[in-house]
Amino acid sequence: MIKNIIKSNDYEILIKNSFIHIKNYINIVDISNTKISILLNKNKLIVNGSSLLITALDQYELIIKGNIKGIELNDR
Repeated sequence: MIKNIIKSNDYEILIKNSFIHIKNYINIVDISNTKISILLNKNKLIVNGSSLLITALDQYELIIKGNIKGIELNDR
């Protein structure tokens, strides 16, 4: 299953109370403690809040923790 996700261009976003888990992201566009922008396949994900921090990161997945106040998904 992981092999299928990695080969796929589809992204996946899991939103929990204390973190956001993003799979198959393309690039981190902008990062600060109040805003993190992530480039996805055809969209840009913007996470707004305070004390934002990328706590886990590899080539295909990342986890954002902090006080998340809003999430936007825009066309690139």
